[in-house]
Amino acid sequence: MPTRRAFLKCLAGLGAASLLSWNVMLPKAVSSISTKIIRSEQQWMKNPQAKLTFVVISDIHIERLNALRNFSAAINDNYISKPDAMVVVGDLGDGLPRDYEILNNELAEHKLEINYPIYWTIGNHEFYGGFYKYGLWSPKTFPNRETDALVIDRFLKFANRDKVYGDTWINDYHFIFLGSERSRMSDLSYADEAFLSDNQLEWLQDILINREQPPKPIFVFLHQPIPYATLGGLQQGFVIQWQKLNAILAQHPEVILFNGHTHYGLDYQNMVSKAGFTIVNSSSLACPMDRKKEPILNSALGLVVEVYNNKVIIKGRDFLKSDWINAAEISVPER
Repeated sequence: MPTRRAFLKCLAGLGAASLLSWNVMLPKAVSSISTKIIRSEQQWMKNPQAKLTFVVISDIHIERLNALRNFSAAINDNYISKPDAMVVVGDLGDGLPRDYEILNNELAEHKLEINYPIYWTIGNHEFYGGFYKYGLWSPKTFPNRETDALVIDRFLKFANRDKVYGDTWINDYHFIFLGSERSRMSDLSYADEAFLSDNQLEWLQDILINREQPPKPIFVFLHQPIPYATLGGLQQGFVIQWQKLNAILAQHPEVILFNGHTHYGLDYQNMVSKAGFTIVNSSSLACPMDRKKEPILNSALGLVVEVYNNKVIIKGRDFLKSDWINAAEISVPER
């Protein structure tokens, strides 16, 4: 059973899963994606030439220190810019029902400023309620009458969905949301890894094969990353069925997969990977950290994505400072 120290490490985004074995299916480091420095004086304004503009944030952990401040800052920043959508890639809180109450209250306070849809995916910390008893930390009595079914039901009611996976279209572009269906409450060996059922993977394969032509960029969102390589090194994977998922996505080079979970900061060396498709780290809005696992203080990191006729531009942004992140812009050519 996890100790409090281990849990605190999880709160820092370290996860508990073991390293997966590397093989030829592992996505290799990006080589065809360009980068440039963004000037700090640039304002976050929606480019009228973009066919689609959306924001990606992750790991908002709404009850942690300064998390509400950071979430509010992102909403305020977006209000001026008027994106077409925002996607939150999991870890909305830390597993307690009150997480959703706090989020709903915050959304209600900003209802006049949120002039775009928000889409949510489930993260591993949504399943952490099993470590609490009557709202207090109690791992010795895990799972404390909590079940995966209860966790998923709370998430679906908040997200207004009927499954942890689903899809939608925004400005004629396909958005696909994936999510874990089981946790360590079903099997302790799952730890913090995502469990994707055969039904979810078959559904994903079907909608990708039956997509409309000609192909456009397809945006896929899953909280936990699959293992991949970047220019800065190897990224640990946290998806049990990662080989099946990778095999499906690798057939579609137009896919851009956004992950959270690691909390790692945004920089070109470590934020993107490319093989048959593109993988992008979206950091953490609440508590980003560097590669030495040290917190990046007074920051609320996320991404702004602009879609053009022949490319997708992904920019790192610090929403707390209302500023772009140097060396955190990538351009993905249309394929």
